Amino acid sequence: MNLFALAIVAATTLMGSNDTPAGEKKPAIIQYGESVKAGNGTLRSFVRLDAKGNPAQLGVAISEATLKSLPAEDAYWVLTMPKGSDKAQIQHVSFNWMPHGHEPDGVYNVPHFDCHFYYTSNEDRLGIVENDPRFGKDPEGAYLPKGYVKGPALPQMGAHWIDPTSPELNGKPFTTTFIYGALDGKVTFLEPMFTLDFLKNVKDEQLLVKQAEKVEKAGFYPAAYRFVYNAAEKQYEVILEDLQNRK
Repeated sequence: MNLFALAIVAATTLMGSNDTPAGEKKPAIIQYGESVKAGNGTLRSFVRLDAKGNPAQLGVAISEATLKSLPAEDAYWVLTMPKGSDKAQIQHVSFNWMPHGHEPDGVYNVPHFDCHFYYTSNEDRLGIVENDPRFGKDPEGAYLPKGYVKGPALPQMGAHWIDPTSPELNGKPFTTTFIYGALDGKVTFLEPMFTLDFLKNVKDEQLLVKQAEKVEKAGFYPAAYRFVYNAAEKQYEVILEDLQNRK
């Protein structure tokens, strides 16, 4: 992507990403989506459910073997969502790898990943064309975080809405940022974007997701995103968490 030209497994014995921030109850169950081959390893989506069966965390697991065997050119993989994730509205994940990064130079031209969590189907996403007329219809301001600005609108993705206060847009090195996506007046995806170096060196880091005043559909929406190295499973996890039941 060119951003600026973007089954059931018990979890009670797992460590790493199954540990929640201090004071929070651990999710009871983890369910994985179908594994997708990536390099010599795998990618898979997952949901962690609380004791009431509600999603507590939603994310993508990246095996160590994948990080050690990434392709030399741009690639992306589509991940289906596991059972139990429907209350979080996410229908699929498009996981992009860009070994050369993309413009603007000095900001995003480093090896990094774009992890798109889509509220729409893969078929709908693939139907987004270059110069799609739907790019011109923006969501009402209340459905995007205050201060976000419209960035590029790209085929098979949508329009990207960016936080201009992000450190990498203010003279600091790029590590991770959080993007909202939209099409035809609706928010259509959430996107943690992060560098390979950041992911390889992460242990456990949580960041806030800036919130919109309103959501279009009732469901569970993330107030934070998180990166964890799960030593027990030998995988890196990109997580949407602190899921709030919004109406």
